Amino acid sequence: MKFNFDWNYVAAGAPYITISELALGFNTPSISLLGNPEEVIIGFDDQTMTIGVKKYDGNENVKSYKFYSRMKNGWVRIGCKEFIKYLSSLTGLKFSPAIRYIAKYDEQEEILYISVMDALQSQKEEEMDEDK
Repeated sequence: MKFNFDWNYVAAGAPYITISELALGFNTPSISLLGNPEEVIIGFDDQTMTIGVKKYDGNENVKSYKFYSRMKNGWVRIGCKEFIKYLSSLTGLKFSPAIRYIAKYDEQEEILYISVMDALQSQKEEEMDEDK
């Protein structure tokens, strides 16, 4: 049996994507799941409220974002203030303070993704707990 251990994975924690008022942030494990790409593309499914990130494949019909070379202190941030305002208006979520999501990786599609509604569900559960 052959393994491919990442010896820093446990110390770095779970793969997170953080949404703040100004940007999407990716921590080291999430960057590693994508394969440390130099550029990525970011998509949004407005039916499921899911944000997906994928290594850029050279398609000229898609906006790509510089990625791995922009890492600072173990994080890559991609500014997208207008998109986050739109996301806030769709979901009713406030992204100040920032909301941190545990990212999932679809190996077949090679997409790192989060469901924005996971935070909404968590907020509702917290409100219900406070009402008790």
